[in-house]
This record gives sequence, C-alpha cells and structure tokens, in this order.
Amino acid sequence: MTKATINGQTVDVEIVEADGSSGASLTQAELALIAALDGYLRKQPAFAEAYPGAHLTRVDSNRILQDTDEGRFYLRYDHRGGDTEFWGHLAEESVLDFERGIAAVHIDRQRS
Repeated sequence: MTKATINGQTVDVEIVEADGSSGASLTQAELALIAALDGYLRKQPAFAEAYPGAHLTRVDSNRILQDTDEGRFYLRYDHRGGDTEFWGHLAEESVLDFERGIAAVHIDRQRS
C-alpha cells in the first residue's frame, strides 16, 4: 500500500494490476479521475448531509477493469458517523446512486 494526496487529503492507496499483482503508484490519469469522483461526491448535498465531515481515507485502483467499468475505483470515507464506501468509474454523464454506492463522473480526457 502507498499514499497519495488527492484534493488535499492524504489517502492510502492500493493498486491491483491487471495480472492481480500490486502496483506501485497511481497514474496521472487515475489521480485526475479519482479527484473528479471525490469532488463530485463532495458537491452533492445528499452526500454532505449523510456523511458530515467526510474525509477520503482510502482508494483502490482496480486495473483489471476499464475506467468505464463499475467498480473500477473504490473510495472509502471516514465521517462523524463512521465510514462509508463508494465505487467509482468514468461515464458519459455524472451519476450518484446512494443505494448501490456507485458514483460516476464525466471528464474530458483530452484535458487531464
């Protein structure tokens, strides 16, 4: 496990390579996508209300999956009431499904 800074938060990072081994560090594209997912979640009033004081503490990057596959990224947050988890991925449009713990964001890959 390594550490990374994402949106000003020091986060534990686990990377699972396509062959199942552990990876060394996040790519710039992964960092941009995770930062976008975290930013999107934080902007959602329902997220802020349900998870007051949420702090991103862990991210898993599952390189076995494509960026557009559900479950590509695991995000764990600690908050005043405990902890919560979301699975994030890249999508044509941003989506938040609280019941399933799914977050998806659209980012212009040419800009990241």
